[in-house]
Amino acid sequence: MAQEITGAGNRLVPIDNRDLATITVVAQCLDNQWVTQDLLAQMLRRGQSYRDVERRRRRDARAEYLRSVLNAEQVVVNRAYFFNNPVVYQDFTGSGPQREAFRALLAESVLVPFLLRERDPAVAPRFGVDEAGWPAWLGVLDEVDELRCIRLSWDDAENERLTQRLMFAEFRRFLLQLPALDLGELQRDLRLDDEAVPVLKRRLRDVNQWALDAEQADREGFYRQFLVEPGTNPADGVFSAEAPLVAELKQLVDLRYNTTLPDAVDGYALIPTDSLRRTAMQEYRRERPPERGMDDLLTLLRTLRPHAFDLAQLPLRIDLTGVDLHHVRQARATDEWRAYVAGLQELLDDPFDFVARGQLVYDRYVALARRLAGIVGERRLERMQAWEPAIRVTVEVLGSSVSVIFDGDPRIELIGDVATEVVARGATAVVRFAVVGRDQRRAEAELGTGIDVMRVQLLRAGEDWRELVRRLREVGFPLVDGGVERDSDANIDRPQGDDGE
Repeated sequence: MAQEITGAGNRLVPIDNRDLATITVVAQCLDNQWVTQDLLAQMLRRGQSYRDVERRRRRDARAEYLRSVLNAEQVVVNRAYFFNNPVVYQDFTGSGPQREAFRALLAESVLVPFLLRERDPAVAPRFGVDEAGWPAWLGVLDEVDELRCIRLSWDDAENERLTQRLMFAEFRRFLLQLPALDLGELQRDLRLDDEAVPVLKRRLRDVNQWALDAEQADREGFYRQFLVEPGTNPADGVFSAEAPLVAELKQLVDLRYNTTLPDAVDGYALIPTDSLRRTAMQEYRRERPPERGMDDLLTLLRTLRPHAFDLAQLPLRIDLTGVDLHHVRQARATDEWRAYVAGLQELLDDPFDFVARGQLVYDRYVALARRLAGIVGERRLERMQAWEPAIRVTVEVLGSSVSVIFDGDPRIELIGDVATEVVARGATAVVRFAVVGRDQRRAEAELGTGIDVMRVQLLRAGEDWRELVRRLREVGFPLVDGGVERDSDANIDRPQGDDGE
């Protein structure tokens, strides 16, 4: 660790990725371009801009931000978001419990500012700042005695090399590699019909050519070239009514943009509710295959039975709509929160003890939710809706997924199938465990936690996929095939080159 640096009235403690907690996330919801898939579709259908849907965008982002602070040990936040995103700075523009909670979360290194090139969190940026957020940020910095900030390196020359290589070059490389992605997988991930596939193929080639020719292939330039109306500011979200596949290209490129930072600091990307999952980037094509294989996956799934998990019998009246930052901060100080985090780490450490450790995560998260409800208080709870916690175990491969649902009506939900042309090809499967609400229509407002537990190498993807589904049906799970939606709950996504081993 580098020496302490004095600045902005506080003692800055420079840290790097080695100093971060095990479950450290970067929350995509704070990106000023983030919008749920459902809302984006509405915007394009009605010709709306971000200004037209600002209230809902802010509500959605606020819920996901609070979820990240509750569910993870640490949240790395791009410095600009502290003073340019009202979802964050609304907590410290005034006085009161919200400001005190924010200040404490900074001091406790729960919220960790990421500094790109600057060495001081209080230095004026070269870009525009929010007239309410910037002075409030400077004020709260003066109130923090010790502030831990992270850079890729505190040596300026090395930091510049790492920034260029791990963030900017990685983003450009993704744009250049788009035509190499499997179109069948993308079709399933992006929920496209067959007629749209040739258009997608052409658009991916167009992006590739632009990234090859552009002097600076950054996201703003991509937005101007492919997504927004000519002459408009990408930050305004005035999307083109004529350009094809705007929503699909936006989701895919935004996903890579928002995973470069967690990858660079060896953290997790916290993918928000109703957002494209990391598997859509098909990273298995360039990463080393995981050491675990089909036998390991079957060993894990053999422990699943229709009544493997004991679920809470009574719903809790709690959701994210009535929760404030100071409630979350109080919840983090409880034994229930510490037990939940320990349970999550234990599941990651030994996923083969899946039922016992998954049950532990479920029980402890429900206990945490119950404690949070007590902190929030009866008056607010009266305005909240009931939360019925369930368990979802998902295996995803090549754009297809099979989910085992435990919600009082145990079943398998199957989406897609491994395409015939890749049936004998190797592929990586991702196993997820999640505590979710039974009412998926309210996923964006409900409590819930999910994480990628492990990655598995399938040598013959199609055969292994069908064997997996057959084994699950053999132990008594009825199959729901068709008419189901891909799970859209928030998830702590692990980089697909990281087995956690």
